[in-house]
Amino acid sequence: MQYLETTFSPLLSPERTMDIVLEAIRELVDYELGVVLSFENDTNLVVRRAKGALVNSKLKDYKLSLEKHFQLSEIIQKGEVFLFDDDEDEEHLDTFDGVIEMPSGHSCLVAPLHVEGNNLGLLTLDHRQCDMFTPQIVKITSTLSRLISLALAQSVAADTLKKERDALVVERNDLMKEYPQLFKGLIGSSKAWKEILDKIKIVAPSDLPVMVTGETGTGKEKAARAIHSLSSRAERPFIALNCSALSSNLAESELFGHEKGSFTGAVNQRKGRFELADTGTLFLDEIGDLPLDIQPKLLRALQEGTFERLGSEKSMTSDVRIICATHVDLEKAVAEGRFREDLYYRLNVFPVELPPLRERENDVILIANHFLQNVSDKTGKSFSFTNDALAFLKSAKWPGNVRELQNTIERATILSANGEIDISHLNFKSMKTFKKKVKPENETQASLDDVIVNHIKKILEQCDGKIYGSDGAAALLGMKPTTLQSKIKKFGIVYK
Repeated sequence: MQYLETTFSPLLSPERTMDIVLEAIRELVDYELGVVLSFENDTNLVVRRAKGALVNSKLKDYKLSLEKHFQLSEIIQKGEVFLFDDDEDEEHLDTFDGVIEMPSGHSCLVAPLHVEGNNLGLLTLDHRQCDMFTPQIVKITSTLSRLISLALAQSVAADTLKKERDALVVERNDLMKEYPQLFKGLIGSSKAWKEILDKIKIVAPSDLPVMVTGETGTGKEKAARAIHSLSSRAERPFIALNCSALSSNLAESELFGHEKGSFTGAVNQRKGRFELADTGTLFLDEIGDLPLDIQPKLLRALQEGTFERLGSEKSMTSDVRIICATHVDLEKAVAEGRFREDLYYRLNVFPVELPPLRERENDVILIANHFLQNVSDKTGKSFSFTNDALAFLKSAKWPGNVRELQNTIERATILSANGEIDISHLNFKSMKTFKKKVKPENETQASLDDVIVNHIKKILEQCDGKIYGSDGAAALLGMKPTTLQSKIKKFGIVYK
């Protein structure tokens, strides 16, 4: 399949081509049910696409036995469009017998689908009224069915390619078992974390929805990105949407897009996340906060693969793999009526619960060193932890998990003048407690001004007196250079 060299979806997928041709046929032929079936094996056909007023959920993946419908087998072998006549074909068994009820004498037309002598399947057109299909319609269907045949051939080939690609992805992920460093950003060697990495490798090759849960800061989006990167959709878009604090209209617009003028402020047409993520992965963060009245529309988009932009009646299709994340208890939310039960089960197909940092043994040291190395690479300065600092890192509870640890390390590198990170750089509260234990009885508590002066002096020494620039003291202190100069003048700070 040919793609544009951008993050846009395919120009025209085989499935979309079949839909377009079925719709074109309906403009010429008044059918109530149009179905494309392909060979599953030598004796069975399976439904690929279906259009019309009589389409129901039973048709999805419906399998038709050619041994039971022997007349269809004969029609496929002859390769010609056939119009059934109940007066002449008394032994004819309805194509969708037991799935869709058709009255006696209804109109039924079937067209074999083949390309270069290879039988691919059938196109069937049905209407509950009799004598709806004329010889002219038979001729039209014979011509248009060739387009269906080409699209079906592409679709079958794409399915075969996808199966081969998925097998290669599984094999590749299996070879990565001994190399956890290949999971970008997912640092750790504890038993609990290795189990998470194994789950990611198992579920990544499939298209199953994944629900990533865990406390705030445990790395849910990084896990979602790893699943995408290890999947067969890795070269396609990864689109993220945080569902927190979204109103109903805004949530619908963000998910499905909107038309110009559909609401106040909609000055242009806009694509939603489902369109942008077509053929790729859609990551819905904090899914538990999605407004309740939007949840049925999301469920429909997941089940049927169709949706409408806000302000439009035209149905659109999108092929996305869904990964969700939340730190709330969705089962409790379902019990309290804040989250739809059917949507919960649709999303929670493969749950991945990330453990908090405090339950990951010595992973905190590995992750801390990783963040420290990142800062070193950016600044060109060398940093290291003292033994007291390492002991503190291991003993801390880290309620904010990996995100809190990252912020703490980055702050410590700013506070450390000589590159050696001590316990005092990691936690101000720990610094106060530590000093209380060793403070002489006659020592007085430093004033706030003294703390500010000493801190500014350390940063100025660290920057060799440089105030301006991205590597200057003002940038490290998070203030304007003029503000820093004012404080230096106010406190009479002298520095080298």
